[in-house]
Amino acid sequence: MHRTTPLILICLLLSAGCVSQAPTEEEEGEGVRLLAPAANLSLFEGAGVYAGLIGEAETPEIPANYSLGTVVIPSGNATPLHRVVESTEFIFLTAGEAEIRCDNRTVTAGAGEAVLLPAGVLQSVASVGERDLRYVDVIEPPFTAENEVLGDDLAPLAGTTDGVPVVIPDPRAGAEWDLGVDMRVYTLANPVLTEEASLPIGYSVAYVELLPGGSVGYNRLNGSSEVVCVLDGEVEVFTPAGGGAVRVAAGSAAYVPPDQVKGYRNVAATNSTMLSVVDPAWTPERTEMVE
Repeated sequence: MHRTTPLILICLLLSAGCVSQAPTEEEEGEGVRLLAPAANLSLFEGAGVYAGLIGEAETPEIPANYSLGTVVIPSGNATPLHRVVESTEFIFLTAGEAEIRCDNRTVTAGAGEAVLLPAGVLQSVASVGERDLRYVDVIEPPFTAENEVLGDDLAPLAGTTDGVPVVIPDPRAGAEWDLGVDMRVYTLANPVLTEEASLPIGYSVAYVELLPGGSVGYNRLNGSSEVVCVLDGEVEVFTPAGGGAVRVAAGSAAYVPPDQVKGYRNVAATNSTMLSVVDPAWTPERTEMVE
């Protein structure tokens, strides 16, 4: 992704008795951080724009193993053929329609679908619908200009890969977790829970829907960070007394450090949706509900 300057996934562990007492001040963690999108960066000399939320340039103080941001490609535009060496790319479409090239295959995807591209594949993303193409983009390890190859530099790498894209056509098709509080969580991509899929990523992604007033109480992910990326509506991420709360509007995100006790609620008058990115990937053993 050439740039130039201008889950909340929680298992029903309550039934298994995995509940702890409210934390002391020392246990509350470093706190939740609101991530507003950075200034738009031009992609490939004007093919589109990128707004970073997590990355070496945007959040150098956050020890993330991936970069994350949003991309807009106007209808009719496309990124040139390029490779991102040694990094996978996870694309979740929020609007428009895309034709995504992955080595010898081309897939078509629309809003609500996701495509995972293996590291180093010859790729391009074209906006082929009537609306501008918009998507959330996750690159692991984090994107660096040094790992991007395009133009004349592609010739020495010709024919070195035959990658197969992983297409996730329905965000609600994965395992569903019903918390009983007007909230639904669906597994999008998890290399641990879907080991048979051999997903080449270390994080997990869940798709979350909250009805107005929907919420989940205090919980923590032991040993894993979480980025809550709001797609529609507005979500409040709150912490125990004294820890404060942040409101995350559509297009923004919140970073939750490992072991941080927090809860979530939909504060919009309509449904809210979001992606929850957990690193290392979520497992039931990592989740702890807190009274």
